[in-house]
Amino acid sequence: MNKRQLIIFSYDYPPSNGGIARLCQEIAARMNQYYDTVKVLTVNKQGISHPYNYDQVEIVKLPQKRGKREWSAWKYLKALPNKDKIDVLCGLWHPEACLCLMAGIKNIYVLAHGTELLAGASTFRKKVWLPYYAKWVLGSVKRVIANSFYTLELVKKIHPRANAVALPLAVNHHYFKPLLKNKIDSNLKLCTVSRVLQFKGHDFIARTIASLPDSFREKLHWNIAGTGEYLNDIKALVKQLKIEDIVTFEGFVSDEKLPQFYNENDVFVLCTRASEDSSQVEGFGLVFLEAQACGIPAIGTRTGGIPDAVKNEKGGWLIEQDNQQQLRDLIIRLLKEPSLASEMGIKARKRVETEATWQLYCERLNEYLK
Repeated sequence: MNKRQLIIFSYDYPPSNGGIARLCQEIAARMNQYYDTVKVLTVNKQGISHPYNYDQVEIVKLPQKRGKREWSAWKYLKALPNKDKIDVLCGLWHPEACLCLMAGIKNIYVLAHGTELLAGASTFRKKVWLPYYAKWVLGSVKRVIANSFYTLELVKKIHPRANAVALPLAVNHHYFKPLLKNKIDSNLKLCTVSRVLQFKGHDFIARTIASLPDSFREKLHWNIAGTGEYLNDIKALVKQLKIEDIVTFEGFVSDEKLPQFYNENDVFVLCTRASEDSSQVEGFGLVFLEAQACGIPAIGTRTGGIPDAVKNEKGGWLIEQDNQQQLRDLIIRLLKEPSLASEMGIKARKRVETEATWQLYCERLNEYLK
């Protein structure tokens, strides 16, 4: 037992439902086996805070108003006694880690995710924000913990001498698990779970499906879960491509219903894009692990941190970005070999159990926090 206190400082925390919020919740629920006390410092929000897998953790709530919350966080951190016995794990380098530095915290650790380390098309981010501000913060903290080897490279690009490591994410394999399936037809059911944004590649999947010969296309169905600013464009494209009969838009699917949704399908597919002039990237892709934990093989692109979430032919497949021929061939192969999806799904579940559980993640995290 580490005779210390851990404070998880993250503005993103349930009831927020983004990836950072869920990651911080999983860490908070498990790190009490290594620390005397675990606390969460976050913004006060309304909602159902903990949909699943939550052990009671003391939560210190900050005001919602910008400026006031930073002042309150700084005062709280500044007033902490015995700072040398406190580890603070920050959800992001800005503003959380910066506030810790200003408050005199000694043991500051930062989670790195991907998007926050990219300049995109912003000259300010490219010339000032990342090379000066981010470099100072990342070089001043005790350690940066990246969610993939791709994200680790982004950290090193900003500060080559930053003390940084890659710790690929995990999944709650007790919650996301195979369920009894009641398959009512022989169609291949593809599914996608993500926000519907342009860089997520829904249009690429739609065009690939539309390019299939009728004899193959009529044997599959694509179920899309998620909402986002690109949703109406995708709906219009699906109609334009005349594949609306084999595409279902499920809308937002809650955490409670996600395991069932994955299990109702045969293959998960998400073909995210990355480009030099965009800050949008898949730093890891937790949904890939969620699907695989349910025994559903995953198809992803070799972009961002996805290769850490999907291992080719070991529970899923990786294709090149926007390579329609590769995805087309893979879908046809799955249609021609009906047992392939279930066989690869067994491999997917096994890989999750041996490599990607939260217990394993927190064991490794504890080593990095020592």
